[in-house]
Amino acid sequence: MHKYKELKAASKISVRKQKIVDSPAISEIKKGDDFIRHAVAEKSHEELQVVKKCFDADTGEAMDDSVLVYSLSQVKSEIDRCKSDVASIQERQAEWEQLEKDLKAL
Repeated sequence: MHKYKELKAASKISVRKQKIVDSPAISEIKKGDDFIRHAVAEKSHEELQVVKKCFDADTGEAMDDSVLVYSLSQVKSEIDRCKSDVASIQERQAEWEQLEKDLKAL
């Protein structure tokens, strides 16, 4: 995530685990004029969220926070991609350094 450490240090971004209720628990169901006792368990899941504070650039007024949802597998995938990019850049650097060395030897 671009500038995450900087934004976190400035208290402009945070992470949280948020419970999301997919369907609430039901203890009664209405059928016609009657209520029937029927228990249905709540269905929910947890999300890992990154919350960023947002402000109107013109007025400075606080706006709704920006919320991004991540999974640990997504984050791991991004870390792996960054490591691959670093390795590729280091290989290119080594090629250029070798060329520079050979040219200086002339």
